[in-house]
Amino acid sequence: MQEPIYGIDLGTTNSCIAVMGEDGEPYVIENFEGYKTTPSVVYYDDMGNVLVGDEAKRLMGGDSEHTVAFIKREIGNPNYNRVIYGENITPLKISAMILKKVVADANDQRKAEGLEPINKAVITVPAYFGSTECEITRQAGEIAGLEVLKLIPEPTAAAISYGTKSLEGKTFMVYDLGGGTFDISIMRVNNGQLEELANDGDHHLGGVDWDIALADYAFQLCGLDVSFAEIQETIQAGRILLSAEQAKKMLSRSTETNMKFSYNRHPYTAKITRDAFENLMSDSVDQTILLMRRAIKNSKTPLQISDIDEIILVGGSSYMPMIRKAIEVEFPNAKITLDRLKPDQAVAEGAAIYASMPQEKTVQTVSPCAYGLGCYNQDKKVSSHLINRGDKYGTLNKDMFTTRNDNQTSVNLEIYSDRSYEAEVSVSRCKLLASKPLSWVKPVPKGSRIEVSFHLTSDGILKVYGECGGTKINFDLDVQGASQKEVEDAINDIQNKTIG
Repeated sequence: MQEPIYGIDLGTTNSCIAVMGEDGEPYVIENFEGYKTTPSVVYYDDMGNVLVGDEAKRLMGGDSEHTVAFIKREIGNPNYNRVIYGENITPLKISAMILKKVVADANDQRKAEGLEPINKAVITVPAYFGSTECEITRQAGEIAGLEVLKLIPEPTAAAISYGTKSLEGKTFMVYDLGGGTFDISIMRVNNGQLEELANDGDHHLGGVDWDIALADYAFQLCGLDVSFAEIQETIQAGRILLSAEQAKKMLSRSTETNMKFSYNRHPYTAKITRDAFENLMSDSVDQTILLMRRAIKNSKTPLQISDIDEIILVGGSSYMPMIRKAIEVEFPNAKITLDRLKPDQAVAEGAAIYASMPQEKTVQTVSPCAYGLGCYNQDKKVSSHLINRGDKYGTLNKDMFTTRNDNQTSVNLEIYSDRSYEAEVSVSRCKLLASKPLSWVKPVPKGSRIEVSFHLTSDGILKVYGECGGTKINFDLDVQGASQKEVEDAINDIQNKTIG
């Protein structure tokens, strides 16, 4: 029997962990508190200990100053800067704490059932996560004590959870609206093989944006001249945000609700109708539709809206009726499915299924980024793309470049990434991933040919090859996640804490 492996959805607002049962079906493991999802929230107390999950979210209502939430939005953000009780807070560290909590709870549950603990996992990431964000996620898993076998896109996991048999021969779309991020992926199933055709998304669009807008609307209804942005660093912010979240959930079941909250120690009640809420959020819903259209437009396999047979809704925020309503208008001929009526668990279940799949069962994904070589177009330095956004993993492309000056004996091969669909972009819009010199002995005249190849492997690793003047170099892209110091600091901080 295959060794069990966890499937973990490290979510923006909630995380979930699943494993394959003896009956060959995935099941979600409840946390210590008895719930199937764990809030991705961390609370620091004044004794140097931390709470993760349900209790941390409860405390966020009264002490948001010492609470960290929605950290997934900040993964890969080099400018994120926060300090609590003198300790630097990093997305790497917080992600590792969340993973450690969900795995510890799952292993405690397995122990109670007489089963061995598990330390191997497949972790899901947004489809549009680049190499840096993915590497930080992998590092967080390792700090939490896991052997991270694979990172797979969240929409892919959701599609696997839904069941590829029912999707055979179909072109379908996964619409994943979570608490803090939005992911879209277009896929096709042929002979049981899952192929991604295109992906898109927004790192900063999710259910929390609906919550904040609802809080601002409640302020307005109650005659308060304030916005959530102005109070978000105050103690009362967390409690107000939780009240808005609860009102949002009520409006998914009822046509109106009362949002009760306290501001500056005064109680307020705002009566909010579903129609008013939907009008308030129409621009945000439209943004998700625009991203769906963009994914269709930029698919390497030519597609039209009418080609989408089915749309699978995942992510807890997909429960909102306004989401289904907007998609039905845009895609009148597509079947729309709220995945198994538990969209907040589908991604973890799909990751667990993927972890148990035979190696010959492949999942073809596409690159969320473009990769290019730094060069000059006249006097402008650009990244000339050899791997385009949307190219399949496994793509090998080559191009010819020329030396810029007479008597050159070397060039630097500078590798950039960006999220554009253009053939080339200014390096000012790109991220420099790596630089390596290519040198040759004999000086060459201006305009001498340099052949460069980019190979994006099936695992998403970029290999670069260059040749000029009879000299060749090749190197794998050294994916940069968190720095070694940041990793060491996170390990030390977590080891010196009690995490509950």
